[in-house]
Amino acid sequence: MDLYQIRYFMTIAETSSFTKAAERLFVSQPSLSAGIKKLEKELGVILFERGGRRVLLTPAGHCFLKKAENILKEYNSALHVIKDFKNRPLLRLGTLHTIRGCNLARLIGAYRQKYPNVIIELYNSHLEELQDWLEQGKIDLAISSLGHSEDPKTSQELFQQRLLLAVAPSHPFAQRSSIHLADLEGEPIIERIHCEIWRAYPHMFEEAGFKPQIVYWADSEEWVISLVQAGLGVSIMPVWQELSNISYVLIADLNFNRTVGLKWRSQQESEAVDWFRIFATSHDWQV
Repeated sequence: MDLYQIRYFMTIAETSSFTKAAERLFVSQPSLSAGIKKLEKELGVILFERGGRRVLLTPAGHCFLKKAENILKEYNSALHVIKDFKNRPLLRLGTLHTIRGCNLARLIGAYRQKYPNVIIELYNSHLEELQDWLEQGKIDLAISSLGHSEDPKTSQELFQQRLLLAVAPSHPFAQRSSIHLADLEGEPIIERIHCEIWRAYPHMFEEAGFKPQIVYWADSEEWVISLVQAGLGVSIMPVWQELSNISYVLIADLNFNRTVGLKWRSQQESEAVDWFRIFATSHDWQV
């Protein structure tokens, strides 16, 4: 069943005439008749009583008329939605829990100034789930941690960060240029849930010869920052600029760095994705 057949049927039902319907639709009467016969054959019923002064709907035709009206209504509604989508494209952006909200807000705010029609949906999660969402088509782009073997056709670097020990300025470590991992024995530690560093080095405390004293777990970077600022514990975390009441201390026997970048699917064709990739690469991330 084709949409043109529905229009043929609706116009004949409205005009009660094949001739008038053909004139209104700017098609030949043989083409109109052939289209209706094809439709009747597909449906297995006769839709019109032919031969009189007026073309009348059969009982089956009356039943199909209601369905045809709904089909056209749904089609026009879908057409409207798709046209609106073209004018206001949607970008589904996934980000790591360990990306600061204020840095992300600055990026999106600047992006929206240049592309005000783009609607952005934001999703937060950890490394593995972002990758799953991307592969499943639930998001279009992911701001994620990049490994050493990423495909340059589906990823690009945005910035790099050192990961140091974050402490409150009143903490004794704040006066030192560096510490060793073993110095953290007995220290209240704030663990960053789903942090890619904790996942990459799950046994680092065990190898240093002690069990960490975890006092808080948090999956939001803002929560971790607030807890450290309040002097409630220390945490190994990325260095963020413009943070008050936090001191960063080098852990001499560890060399933690992370590369944050964009990831996408190779088969995507989206202007909003392309715009964001270009914009994010040139953005000043202030990290």
